[in-house]
Amino acid sequence: MSKWSNGTKYGLILITFGIVLISFNLRAPMIAVGPIVDLISAEYGLSATIAGMITAIPLIAFAAISPFVPRLSDKVGFRRLMFIGLVMMIIGEAVRSFCGLPGLFIGTAVMGLGIGIGNVLIPCLIKLTYKTKAGSMIGVYTTCMSIFAAIGAGTSIPLATGLGWNVALALWIVLAVVALVVWSPQAASSEEKTCAAKTEEKKSIWKSPVAWWVTLYMGMQSLLFYTLVAWYPTIIVANGMSESFSGTMAMLFQLISIPVTLLVPIIASRMKDQKMIAAAISAGYLVGLLLIFSTSEIPMVVSVILTGLGAGGCISLAISYIPMRTDGYRTSADLSGMSQSFGYLLAAIGPMLIGSIFDMAGTWTWSISTLIVLEIFVLFAGVMAGRNKSVEASMAEHRGAKYHFPQRNGHGHPITFTNAT
Repeated sequence: MSKWSNGTKYGLILITFGIVLISFNLRAPMIAVGPIVDLISAEYGLSATIAGMITAIPLIAFAAISPFVPRLSDKVGFRRLMFIGLVMMIIGEAVRSFCGLPGLFIGTAVMGLGIGIGNVLIPCLIKLTYKTKAGSMIGVYTTCMSIFAAIGAGTSIPLATGLGWNVALALWIVLAVVALVVWSPQAASSEEKTCAAKTEEKKSIWKSPVAWWVTLYMGMQSLLFYTLVAWYPTIIVANGMSESFSGTMAMLFQLISIPVTLLVPIIASRMKDQKMIAAAISAGYLVGLLLIFSTSEIPMVVSVILTGLGAGGCISLAISYIPMRTDGYRTSADLSGMSQSFGYLLAAIGPMLIGSIFDMAGTWTWSISTLIVLEIFVLFAGVMAGRNKSVEASMAEHRGAKYHFPQRNGHGHPITFTNAT
């Protein structure tokens, strides 16, 4: 056995380092576009609608590729598929930056497909590699994504001003190349070819009520997050505050989520079920959304803090549900694909929906009220998904079959991840 194989200490260090580097690339290259979309629009003479597609295309690509990732991983191996995803990110980011207007859209789509592969595979990879310690690694993974999303949001304008928007976006290629180099030994490995154990029988996850609650939770929280990323600064300015203040709040929204993205998965993994933590996160989120109606700075700062904490807590808990609510590797991959496909489809629709409501009403009141109603649904879905029941058990109940639970630890989470149905 090579010292760099997954079964050794060195192999575990390398795969951990690889996951961290990949996480740097799964949100930042997309978030970095938002602050400089006006510069891109000015260069190519794009309308606001067409410019909005630049930020929507990656989300649509996520939704398109996610359901197929588990099946592709069965054919080529999930580690090799992750390698292919990184190659697609690099190609997409290069084409986006340096191949003119057609390349802007084509490259963004290719980059989005590559990131979508990573979004689905990483939770499965964490479950397979870290088993009962998956909660801690999910926390590291989501925290790294949040940190670099904040860096992407905060550095885009200074870099674009000094180097041009093309170079500012192309710089993210460097991180993707580093991740590719570190991940290369994993792609060459023949160990643990797929996310599916050979003994796992493939069944339709779409018939599982638990899978649907996780999917709805992932989808609704994604819609809220990307809608706030798109419209928060505009709403703040519309409420009578300065553009510089709105920019600071956009950065705060990203930064404040970092601590909770680390802590929530760790705390959640130590609980028998996650109903209380899901309710607590959404309650704070709801208060933050109510404060968006404010027309003064101090309540708005509180609003941004609470919504940022809520957004960070929701995404990290949603990703944590993928390994927590599954007993088998393949089921984990299927749930990841299902929840993220639906989730990012909703995320792509969200900013356009809220913008359309504003266009019809002429005020942000109805748009904000819609977000508040949606957050109530997030709370309910999070509590339902937080019940201590696996997808496999719910599928067995649906068929009227008896499910033999795998051995579980004191917190109710599987110790041996095998499908017993």
